[in-house]
Amino acid sequence: MDLVLGSGGAQPIVEVLVSGGRVPWAGHTAEHAMGEIYEIIKGAKTALVFVNTRFQAEFAFQELWKLNDDGLAIALHHGSLAAEQRRKVEAAMARGAIRAVVCTSTLDMGIDWGDVDLVIQLAAPKGASRMVQRIGRANHRLDEPSRAILAPANRFEYLECRAAADAILGGHLDGEPARIGTLDTLAQHIMGCACSEPFALTDLYDEIRTAGPYADLSWEDFETVVDFVSTGGYALRTYDKFRRIVPGQDGLWRARNAQAVLAHRMNVGAIVSPAMINVRIGGGKRPMGGRKVGEAEEGFFEQMKPGDTFIFAGQVWRFNSLVGADAFVSPAPDKDPMLPSWGGSKFPLSTYLAGRVRAMMHDEAEWPALPPDVQEWLGHQKVRSIIPERDEMLLETFPHGKRFHLVCYPFEGRLAHTTLAMLLTRRLDRLGIGPLGFVANDYAVNIWALKPMDALDLDELFAQDMLGDDLEAWLAESFLMKRAFKACALISGLIERRHPGQEKSGRQVTFSTDLIYDVLRRHQPDHLLLRCARADAATGSLDVARLGEMLARVQGRIRHAALDRVSPIAVPIMLEIGRERAPGDAAGEMILAEAEEDLIAEAMA
Repeated sequence: MDLVLGSGGAQPIVEVLVSGGRVPWAGHTAEHAMGEIYEIIKGAKTALVFVNTRFQAEFAFQELWKLNDDGLAIALHHGSLAAEQRRKVEAAMARGAIRAVVCTSTLDMGIDWGDVDLVIQLAAPKGASRMVQRIGRANHRLDEPSRAILAPANRFEYLECRAAADAILGGHLDGEPARIGTLDTLAQHIMGCACSEPFALTDLYDEIRTAGPYADLSWEDFETVVDFVSTGGYALRTYDKFRRIVPGQDGLWRARNAQAVLAHRMNVGAIVSPAMINVRIGGGKRPMGGRKVGEAEEGFFEQMKPGDTFIFAGQVWRFNSLVGADAFVSPAPDKDPMLPSWGGSKFPLSTYLAGRVRAMMHDEAEWPALPPDVQEWLGHQKVRSIIPERDEMLLETFPHGKRFHLVCYPFEGRLAHTTLAMLLTRRLDRLGIGPLGFVANDYAVNIWALKPMDALDLDELFAQDMLGDDLEAWLAESFLMKRAFKACALISGLIERRHPGQEKSGRQVTFSTDLIYDVLRRHQPDHLLLRCARADAATGSLDVARLGEMLARVQGRIRHAALDRVSPIAVPIMLEIGRERAPGDAAGEMILAEAEEDLIAEAMA
């Protein structure tokens, strides 16, 4: 399907790819389309192959190399690669020596290469504005159209790709909501100003408020940040190392000494790369360093509490504790994993696209333009269950195997859905339902339990007060706040990673921030950085604001379908369960394939 998109000057052309005439039920890598993608690359001069995560970038690069019998120059570019390696790729592109680059958002913006004539998006873009930015990487020459191909990884993503293309065609671009300036970043800026020249408090305050994100900054918050930079705050002011700026006899504030200036300049920056956590066998409050079974990003563990189970390297593990840079686990071979792992998108589905997808599903007049298998999928859903209206949320309950499932479809993105699932399992546990685990993606949440959930009071279950005490209790049990605090401590300059002639390891930084975090929680719970950590967790890791808007939207508008078996649109989220397997685990892949066939047969019967 080709869509001509108005953009002023030459009109870009976007194609939503239906590889082999079918759209998969589930998946997130677009693996099914790799052969066709490779053939498309062969016909292009230079192609940028965009993905949404580093995991997807590595996977797509390897899959394309397996098909590369022609010896095409295909490169990889993402933020985890060494800067020297990225520069080599960029230089080769500038010379026209590369046919394709598999890349993440590291190539969203920046240098323009005139020889790029095609942009390929593997999996859904998650936002129309983001897709426009990526399309704009192709054909930066006057009156030549940019060409892009969207390769959806599953049926929900096909609807999302169609929604994105239609949005661009109509000029209805989604944008990021206005952000309020963070106080840890402000602390870094104040320190930078002091390193440059002495400043007067009122003059600096007036200047800062001219920036949009800080237009509503109160004088009280400004004074609190200045006090933090000058003393570390009430609980830390007895430690001389936290005194970084001082007032002079002239009333102006300046850097305390040359060492403070040097430390700031060596550590300045507001991007904190996610640390890797060692996964080790061990347990108890004082675990000994056991055998290392692998590494994972700390974000995977920060929302867990002791006792949660998950899949890693093809095995089910029980999470016991997080100490420094080590996650201690023990085998849990007889348990269903509470937190199946997958390589999903790091970008949340935009609110605008989510609304368009819900509208497309509800409006049957849109269905004839969809591929036949997607039309059949939605048609069976209408017969077997419910197609909700745009402003409604569908919730399905059904038995499967020896478990009872609750699947809801908020379409609010993976971050908000993961938070929702965590809070719902707490409520279900209090109700005696016996929740065993959950899985979430950009479109749905699936919770499975020991007891049926057909008779629940859904309005009470999804009441907005879950963002109060339930959220606070969960945050107290999880490691999320410690990790958010670590980022805020680094950005604000409270903790320094680099010193002349040396650099702290991730483990050393984690130990330092964890120690300070515990001190502040006991002695100054309203400390500036604890406030920053709560705000950062709520927006960056939890998407609490979006979850709150969703809970308000669905009050009194939840459509419940009590089913005797899985519905057609529930199949994709059901297939997320246990999706991760060890590399080369042929038996595991066979089991997953059989499970997929069984689920599809059950849903379409």
